[in-house]
Amino acid sequence: MSPDKRELARPVPVEETPNQATKAFLSNDMMPTLMNKTAAMPCPRRLSARLLAVCLLATPGVQAASPADTLAAETAKWVASQNEVPVDQVTIAPLDQRVAVQPCASQYIFDYPFVNRESVRARCLKPAWQLYIKVGFVQATQTPPANTKPSSPNGQANNTAQTRTPPAQAVPESRMVLVASSNLTPGQLLQPEMFKLEKMDADKINKSHLLEATGLEGQELVRALRAGEPVRNVDLRPAIMVKKGDLVQLTVGKAGEFQISVRLEAMQDGRLGEQIKLRNAESGRILGGVVTGKGLVRGS
Repeated sequence: MSPDKRELARPVPVEETPNQATKAFLSNDMMPTLMNKTAAMPCPRRLSARLLAVCLLATPGVQAASPADTLAAETAKWVASQNEVPVDQVTIAPLDQRVAVQPCASQYIFDYPFVNRESVRARCLKPAWQLYIKVGFVQATQTPPANTKPSSPNGQANNTAQTRTPPAQAVPESRMVLVASSNLTPGQLLQPEMFKLEKMDADKINKSHLLEATGLEGQELVRALRAGEPVRNVDLRPAIMVKKGDLVQLTVGKAGEFQISVRLEAMQDGRLGEQIKLRNAESGRILGGVVTGKGLVRGS
C-alpha cells in the first residue's frame, strides 16, 4: 500500500464535545481532586457550566454568609463607628440558639435602647423584625517594660536607677447617679420623670449604675426600688406591652402607602420587640406580629 493510501486509512480520532468531556471528567473519581485543586487556585474563565459550579463551590469565600454572620458583622461596624474604635476591638455575644435570624432585604437600623450601651437593638424593615444584641469591647492589655537596672563597677545593682511611672489619676470624690424619686414596684412601666440625679461616693459607683434617664421608656423594674435608691441596668428589662387576652391593634403595610389595621386577641404576653401570636375572634385565624408598643403589634 502506498504511503498516501496508508495515511488515508489511518483512523481519525473523534474529538469529544465539551459536554462529553465534562461527563467523562466527572465520572472517573476526579471530583475530590478537582475540589482540592480549585480551592488553591482561581477558576479558569472557560469552563462548562457544571465544572464552573464545582470550581466556585470549592473556592474559598464564595459561599454567602449566613444571616446571623451578616448581622453580627454589620452590628460590629456600627458599634465601632459610634465609639470611634477599630472593628476588631468590638465583641458580639452569641445569640440564643433558639433565635433564628431572618435574612434582611433592607438596610439594618441600629440604636442603643438602654443607657448603659451594653445592648444594641437591630431592626429590619423587610421583613419587619428586631433583635437585641449584647456587645462589648476587647480590653487592651499593656505589657510593662522590663525593669532593667544597670550594674555599678563593683558588680552590684545601681539602686539610683529610677523607673518612671505615670502619675496616678485622681478619683473624683462623688458623681451624679440616677436614683428613684419615689418608691417603685416590680413590673412598673418606667418613665424618665420617676427618677432624679443625686450625688454618690465615687468608690461605690460601678458600670452597672445609670448616669442619665434617657432610654428608660419601654422598660420595667425587676425588683422594688426605694426612694433615693440608685437604679442599675440589672434592675431593668423590656416591659410587657401586650398581655394574653388583650385586644391589640395589628398593623400591616407601610404608612403613606398601603396600610391596614385590625383588632385581634393576643394569645400570649409580649415584650417590646418580641414575636407573638394573635387570633381573629371572627374567623379563628392565627396571625403573628412583633410588639412595637403598648397594645401595638406590627404584622410580619
